[in-house]
Amino acid sequence: MQPRTQSPVAVVTGASRGIGAAIATELSRQGFEVALLARDAALLTRLQEQLTAAGGRAWAMPCDISNAKDVAATLEQLEAKLGVPRVLVNNAGAGGPFHRADEVSTEEWDWLFGLNVESVRDLCRWALPRMKAQGYGRIVNISSIMGLFGGAQSSTYAATKHALVGYSKAIAAEWGAYGITCNAVCPGYIETDMLANADPKVRARLLERIPTQRFGKPEEVAGMVSFLVGPQSGYVNGSALVMDGGLSAHLASDVPSF
Repeated sequence: MQPRTQSPVAVVTGASRGIGAAIATELSRQGFEVALLARDAALLTRLQEQLTAAGGRAWAMPCDISNAKDVAATLEQLEAKLGVPRVLVNNAGAGGPFHRADEVSTEEWDWLFGLNVESVRDLCRWALPRMKAQGYGRIVNISSIMGLFGGAQSSTYAATKHALVGYSKAIAAEWGAYGITCNAVCPGYIETDMLANADPKVRARLLERIPTQRFGKPEEVAGMVSFLVGPQSGYVNGSALVMDGGLSAHLASDVPSF
């Protein structure tokens, strides 16, 4: 079956809500035909309808990216329908339970690495040789500021996000000669459903530590991704770009400024 699309194709995982939906919306606005991957078929369909109504082209492709067989079947369908993507955004992931490192079970560790890291490996392993054949590719992996630092009660999550930064740099080194770039975006605290439902006292304490005195917006992360896959970013390769309102630049937050 020959692909029917003439527009550049972008694949976005975790596209059903939050940052993923914002990225998919922005890439659609930029003229990409967007393959929307996530588990929630109803939310994907709703987003597809919204993007189509706005004049874009999008395809809802329900997929459990932590399931290798499901991923393989979805990618086979995607390639037959749309062809080889020029852009891959690995956004899907989870934070996991919050507790001490000695309380992390093997099952929890394996589940979170399967979702946050192995799924990225599976999609990149599929995309890279195809992007090489077409002489072009842009891969963006959504990590976290915890992929550069760490956090109490989040040892497994931090480990997965560190893995994404290192993996992105390795791909950048290996595949840059073929017209492929790979970068990681490391957001801080972004206004998603999870943060919106956080204890107000926790939100207030976080805001006190962020120099901009606000949380980030999903649309701002989408803007960074749009830049990284756009025509002005071809020399940006192997970077871990921080978007945290200055939080990590102000680690001595208890020391008064003069």
